Amino acid sequence: TDPSAPVYKQSLPAQVGPEGVWTSPSSGLLLVASEVDERGNKIRSAVNIYQLQKSNPQYPTIKSMDRSDGTPIPFSALSGLGAGSGSILYSVEDSFYDKSRIFVIDTAYTPAQLYEEITIVDTDGVFASVSPYGDFTSDDLAALINDDNSINIDPEGIAKASLGGEDYFIIASEGRGTVGDESRPIESLNFIFLTDLSGVIKHVITLPDDVNDIQLRFGFEGVCVDSEVIYVAFQRVWGDETNVRIGMYDYATSTWSFVFYELDTPESPLGGWVGLSDIAPLGSQQFLILERDNQGGPDAVIKRVYQIDLSSVSDGDLVSKTFVADLKPIMDEATNALTFEKVEGLTVMEDGTRYIVNDNDGVDDNSGEIQLLTF
Repeated sequence: TDPSAPVYKQSLPAQVGPEGVWTSPSSGLLLVASEVDERGNKIRSAVNIYQLQKSNPQYPTIKSMDRSDGTPIPFSALSGLGAGSGSILYSVEDSFYDKSRIFVIDTAYTPAQLYEEITIVDTDGVFASVSPYGDFTSDDLAALINDDNSINIDPEGIAKASLGGEDYFIIASEGRGTVGDESRPIESLNFIFLTDLSGVIKHVITLPDDVNDIQLRFGFEGVCVDSEVIYVAFQRVWGDETNVRIGMYDYATSTWSFVFYELDTPESPLGGWVGLSDIAPLGSQQFLILERDNQGGPDAVIKRVYQIDLSSVSDGDLVSKTFVADLKPIMDEATNALTFEKVEGLTVMEDGTRYIVNDNDGVDDNSGEIQLLTF
């Protein structure tokens, strides 16, 4: 009521480039026009419509709690989800940030509370001792480790599990670069990091040499654990292969095996590609797979979850998949907004609740909106 002393009430999501504003006090409506329209960047102009109501706000779905110094924990670019005990979720931020972190989120609250950040660090020198391979050099490795021993990798998946009697966070980091492509040289391999619960790296797992030899820049995208086997989803098809890989790393024997998964054919009017974004365990070697296209807004079509059975597969098998859910109408109904391109996190809680989260690309060429949703 006093324009000279405004009081913060709420942040509202909007499409990119909000400019004009119109209000209707009698109906409680607020209309905001977003001017940016770049179809190739998955950005469309829009009119954002809000209504004042006496109810809990629909946004945000994740609330940042304060650090010990009283400032909020900053977060963005959430690229994976993992289930903890009870109401706890874990997430990671991708390579948009130079100091990779793990986030702890409590879904018992509305909005969910992001109350802890854990910086991944190489204080024991485990990552620094990784051997270079192929076009991945010692200089490339050194560039991934900061002066304070934090690391700047590309976390795309997270799980928490017990392996060999020890509790770990398991982080899947996507490689950078494509073998044989001078425009996108290899700057990082794909890595699986095992950290203790304070974020200190204890083990680093790399792919077999013959798989590294065909690296595509679209690599690790999700990770989970079942019966002391680490499962990792590759985003897209590598080399001359026909189907995308799912890697299986037996922790007890330190051996890799792989199965193949047939992606849906692109259906968007803009074409594009389809890839995997996450993998979540259901128990007994049954898994949910998150599959999406690289389109957003009206051009988005494929945002789907399938189930696969890996209980009796052999190395090199092509697995079959069973449709579980179409996420596009679920997201559209929940947000009343344009469909997000990057639905990147999927997990299943102990009670069976299924969560997804979108990656807002650290707000570059993006509305910045993050939605943590159940389906």
